[in-house]
Parts: sequence; C-alpha cells; structure tokens
Amino acid sequence: MRRWAWFGPAFVVAFVASIVVGGALATGDALYLPDASVADLRTFYGHNLPAVVAQSALQVLAAVALYLFGRGLHRSLWPDRLDGLDRLGRVAAWGNAAAAGFLLLSVLTSVTLAAVAERAGAGVVSALGTATLLCGGALHLAGLAVFVTASSVAGLRRRTRGRWVFRYGRWAGPLVAVSVVSIVWPPLLRLEPLWRLVAIVWIVGVTVAALRNGLDRTPRAAGRAVTSHPS
Repeated sequence: MRRWAWFGPAFVVAFVASIVVGGALATGDALYLPDASVADLRTFYGHNLPAVVAQSALQVLAAVALYLFGRGLHRSLWPDRLDGLDRLGRVAAWGNAAAAGFLLLSVLTSVTLAAVAERAGAGVVSALGTATLLCGGALHLAGLAVFVTASSVAGLRRRTRGRWVFRYGRWAGPLVAVSVVSIVWPPLLRLEPLWRLVAIVWIVGVTVAALRNGLDRTPRAAGRAVTSHPS
C-alpha cells in the first residue's frame, strides 16, 4: 500500500497554504516574531483573529499529514514489528512525532495568544510569542531533521529502492538540524525558509520514490544467491 506517500505532498501544500492564507487575511503591518515587541504582538494577534484561525487550521492539517506520512514511511522501512523496534527505527519515529507535535503545539500557543493578546499581562504575551516561534520553527525543524536523517540512513542500510533520495537525505537532515542554533543566535532564523525547502525536497522525493517502486529492497546480485547442491 503506497497511499501513505500522498500525505507528504499534502503536508507541503497545507503548510505553504497556511503562510499564504495567513498573509492574505492579515491586516496592518506584517509581524516578524524574532523582532516583535509585546506591543507588536498585542496589535497583530488582537486584530487578526481570522488570519490566525485560518492559518492555524491549515497547520493542523499539515501536522496530521506529516505524522501520517512519517508513520507510513516507517512501516515501509521497518515492515516487521520486531525489526521496527531497533534503535534507528525508534529515533525515526520520535523525530516524526516531534516534528508533528511541535507544529501542533505552535498552533495551540498561537491561537491562545490571539485569544488573550489584548488583556493578558506582558509576561504572558511575550512567553506565548516566544513559544510560538520556537515550537513552529527550531523545535519543529529539529524533529524533522532527526526524522529525515534516521530514515535516510535506514533506507541506505537496507538497500532500499530509490536510494537517491536517501543519499540526499543523509546530508539534508544534518543541514536542517543547524536550525537549532537559531535558539541562541536569532539572526540565523532568516535562513529558515532554506531549511524548510531542503526538507520539502526530501519529502517530495520520498513520495516519488514510494509511488514508483514502493521502496522495496533491492534484490542482491544473482551470483550471491547461487547455492551448491550435492551430486
């Protein structure tokens, strides 16, 4: 069954649409979270509830699609239950759950901020803004980096068809992981679109590989399979 692969493009479409729709519905000045003051947060979230709700709804769909995509890939790379419990399999599963979970958590903090922005204290507004930034950015991308790296290493070790995308993922995952540095060095946040693009290319590539050949293992050379028979 390869239908799980379609959840990859579904995640990409829903996430990109959330940014486009959120920007189209928002009024006033655009908000850049790393530089936003408490006053900026109050103004934006207090006057853009429709934009926040629409964007959040699409990101919920994106998070669910990402989780289902990851679960389907995990079952393809670790088809046997016991085999799927090895260390690499657990790391891939945790990375996928973290990527989807932190994206959902950023939706929760964003909606909460929109609901309380005009009446909550400055500390609460600032904390919610920071949580939204971290969960939807560095922490989400960190989980995605772990998922991409572990899955790619497994795909290469298991002689899986479509190895080109796993070769790409083996270096793409660590590159996406660099996003974590933005937690202590905020200027690096400006490269976030690049990291997302690197991850999106991998997700689309896995989808193509899965739909073309199901990510089956490559059969070993015929010469290695020859056995001797007693005369």
